[in-house]
Amino acid sequence: MKRKILFLIPVVLLILIYAGYKVFLTDTIAKEELVEVVKGRFEYYVVSMGELEAHESTDILIPDVLLDRTVRIRRLEINDLVREGTEVRKGDYVATLDPSEVEDHIESTREALDMLYANLENAKMDSSLNLTEARDAIRRSRDDVMDAEIKVEQSVYESKAVQRQADIKLEMAKRSLEQKKRNYQQQQRKNELSIRRIEDNIKQEERQMETLLQLKKDLIIKAPSAGVVVYAREWDGEKRKVGSMVSRWDSRIAILPDLSTILSVTYVKEIDVTKVREGMSVKIAIDAFPGQEFDGVVRNVANIGQEIDGQFLNGFKVEIEVEPKDFDLLPGMTSTNRFIIQAIDDQLMVPREVVFVEDNEQVVYKKTPLGVVRQEIQTDGENERMIRVMDGVSAGDRLLKHPPQ
Repeated sequence: MKRKILFLIPVVLLILIYAGYKVFLTDTIAKEELVEVVKGRFEYYVVSMGELEAHESTDILIPDVLLDRTVRIRRLEINDLVREGTEVRKGDYVATLDPSEVEDHIESTREALDMLYANLENAKMDSSLNLTEARDAIRRSRDDVMDAEIKVEQSVYESKAVQRQADIKLEMAKRSLEQKKRNYQQQQRKNELSIRRIEDNIKQEERQMETLLQLKKDLIIKAPSAGVVVYAREWDGEKRKVGSMVSRWDSRIAILPDLSTILSVTYVKEIDVTKVREGMSVKIAIDAFPGQEFDGVVRNVANIGQEIDGQFLNGFKVEIEVEPKDFDLLPGMTSTNRFIIQAIDDQLMVPREVVFVEDNEQVVYKKTPLGVVRQEIQTDGENERMIRVMDGVSAGDRLLKHPPQ
């Protein structure tokens, strides 16, 4: 009997040492490496990044003169621009456009006008000289006719052949006179058309000069109404800045948003857009207000998708009306939009990072008083942060973020 007791003592000691060792290892696990199983409201949702925009806004555009197609200026550079967020009143300064190209066009138009004025004077002088020569030719032809008529009168006492010859010369003189008159009329019309064409060109260039001079004055852009200046976006999504180019095809310089209604505009991936519908509630986090969550409602879902930059997939534009909660929400602020697809109360949940897949099984590592236990679990759904657990753990269980060595 004593021998059995002596034999069991080392075994018991080894068991106690092992148990103590496991407890020691368990107690040495840092608190930041543990998370608790929680019970509460589990949400299925879709998350997308977006940006705040005003539902309605007033555009600050390039000068109206630049929209005239007769102005042969394609693009202008922004030389100066007030800081984004500047509060302005109607008529306050907003931006300045580069005048160099406009001044070049003014100079070339002035040179064209000078040349046309000179051409007009030359045309008038040429017309006067040509018509003077034509009138002289008509007078000479009249004299020839009168001379031929006298010869016809004198030929009555001559032979029939001489009379016939006199009649022929008279006829030829008359035809020559009529030809000279017709030539005069044609020359007159030709000169009038030439002068009128030059005068029309002068009027066109003068109108162009007036337009360019007005455009030069309008290159200083003023606010069309009161509001907060927000830079417009270019075709590639970048905001306007000093050095950006504007044109009649892309005429917005900035906007003055109506801050009474703010939207969060986002693009939802095509694989998730069928889950999003108008009237759906959305939880919105705005980077400018960390720790705050805003309520939103989907107002519109686009029917046609477009490629999302840098992601090589299509997205559908979704507009969400945001409840500001007395915060100063401004266009351009970035937002994270959480579309609530379904919410279920009293559900066990664990963070995604504590669930591991081993041998095609989902497992967690649970801390117990006697050590860390590998525990298989059954799950049913997940979102970007949490996994819904149906079996295997209980509320309050502490799980390791990393598998033990």
